Amino acid sequence: MASQKNSRILVIMTDSLASFVASEPIFDEIRQAHSGATISLLTTKALERLARSAPYFDQIAASPPLHDKATRQNLINQVRKTRFSKVYDLSGGEVSRRLSAGLGWRKPKWVSMSGGRTDRSLRSGVDRLGDVAKFCASGDLTAPSRYPALGWSLDTRKDSANMQPSWYGLNSAYGLLLVSHDSRQRMDASQYAQLANLMSAEGIIPVLLGDAALNDFGDDIAAEAPDLVDLTGKSDHLQLASLARNASFFVSDLADEMYLALSVGCDGVLVTPYEDRDLPVSGRHVVRIAPAPGRAGDVDPRQIWQTVRNMGLHKKPFAGNAREHEDQARIRRYAS
Repeated sequence: MASQKNSRILVIMTDSLASFVASEPIFDEIRQAHSGATISLLTTKALERLARSAPYFDQIAASPPLHDKATRQNLINQVRKTRFSKVYDLSGGEVSRRLSAGLGWRKPKWVSMSGGRTDRSLRSGVDRLGDVAKFCASGDLTAPSRYPALGWSLDTRKDSANMQPSWYGLNSAYGLLLVSHDSRQRMDASQYAQLANLMSAEGIIPVLLGDAALNDFGDDIAAEAPDLVDLTGKSDHLQLASLARNASFFVSDLADEMYLALSVGCDGVLVTPYEDRDLPVSGRHVVRIAPAPGRAGDVDPRQIWQTVRNMGLHKKPFAGNAREHEDQARIRRYAS
C-alpha cells in the first residue's frame, strides 16, 4: 500500500483503557498503511503516558474538556490548520462528534468505528471492535488477525527503579486483584479480603491495582486483609504493565486493567457473567467463572482460589526484575 509520504493522519481514541488495548492491532495497521505519514493521536489525559510509549504515533495530544466553547473552537482550529488527509475515529464519542461537527463539510475523510452507536459502556467500547473488518475496509486498511500485544509498553522506562516490583516492596511471588469500578459486576470488599487472605496463607502477596477512585474500596479490603498491598492510585499504566508481566496471576471482574494485564502475558481468573468471545484471551491461560448477571457476590472466594491452584499459577516462580537477573548473571560470569 502506498506510504502517502508527507501526509498527515489523525487517530482519535478517547475511550477507556480497555478500548485502547483492544485497538492496539488497529494502531499497528494504520502505521503500516501510512508508513511515510505523520500520525497524530488525540486521546485522553489518562491514556497519554501509555500512548507515548507506543511505536505507532509521531505526535500525541490529550483532548481538553470541550464544554467551554472557546476551548472547543481552539481544538477545531488546530485540527483544521494541520490539514489532516484522513481521520481514523476509533471512539465515536463526544470529542469525535463535536470535532466532526465543528469541521463541517471541509473535514478530511472520516473513518469511524462507532457505526452510530451511542452506548458508552465498557462492554460496548470493547465489543465495537467486532466491526473491525468493516472499519478497516472503509479506511483502506488490512483487518488485523492478531490480538492486542502491548509488550512495547515494557520497554519504556524499563531501567527505572519505579518500574520494578521491588519499588513497591514486592520481592517474592504476588498475584494481582484487578477490580472493576462497576459495583454491580464486582465482588464485595469482604470477598476480595477473603481471597487475599487465602493468597497470603500460601505465600502469595495480594496486590490491589486500580486508580484513585478505588481507594475507599481498597481500604475496606485492607481492613480485613492486613497483608494486602494496596496500590490503588499509586501506579500509572506503564507501571501496571510491568507489575502484570511479573505477577504470578490476576483475578479480575472485567476491570479495565485486566485487558492490559492480558496484553503483556499475564494469566488468571476472570469473574464475569459475560461471554468471553470478545475478550483478548487468545494464547493466554484464562479461566472464566460465570456468576449470574449482577450476582458476583454469590461467588465463593474459595472457588476462585482453588481455580488458581488448579491452573498451577500459584506455583509460578517469582521472576523479579530482569535487570537484577542480568546483574547476577554477570557476577557469575566474572566469578568463573
